[in-house]
Amino acid sequence: MRILDEYTDLINASFSQWIEVEDNLSRWTIEDFPYSTGVDENITYPHCWKCVTVNHCWFKNEENKKPARFDYSNTSFSQTPLSKRGLYHPHCHCKESAINNPKIEDIEIIMPEGKIDWIYKDKYKLINSWGYNEKDRRILTENIIYSSKIAYHSGNYQILRHTKSGINISLFIEIPGINEKLGHIYKRVSSYMIFPNGKLKNNTPISRRWE
Repeated sequence: MRILDEYTDLINASFSQWIEVEDNLSRWTIEDFPYSTGVDENITYPHCWKCVTVNHCWFKNEENKKPARFDYSNTSFSQTPLSKRGLYHPHCHCKESAINNPKIEDIEIIMPEGKIDWIYKDKYKLINSWGYNEKDRRILTENIIYSSKIAYHSGNYQILRHTKSGINISLFIEIPGINEKLGHIYKRVSSYMIFPNGKLKNNTPISRRWE
């Protein structure tokens, strides 16, 4: 029965628009480790960094928007039987589970202290050209956060890299202009780490343009 349930879950996940990666044998997630060091495999053993960094994270069920699977194309079944061919490496316990499409209110943006200060220090001329002034910090922060939720909810992102510090994504956001630039939309990439249960932790609030 357990094998049948696993195949049912696999089929459901393959048709779902969104999936959650789960390792039910591991209690570790990327939230347990600082970004500066990433996952410490001496602590998580026998669970590797690749699995810990995606445990309980949500992904759009499309190529380049979810973790890349292990390539078994050059591995014979005598070397690695089908039952041992895990998602990210042989003997991997991770599973892709179908989830409902996230709602805007399900998504949480973690904006570390100092990120908005950085914008006003290094990008002031840019945001000023969008109509934002010093007094508009709260509005800019709210617009970045809401635009980020919209983009993630829409699956408007790409995985940039997957390291022991987590899944780093480029999120394609649209920031509205205000004041004299009201009605204008400014397309920028915002960099995030995907955290468990619908959370995104910001790395860089605004960077290059996208089209």
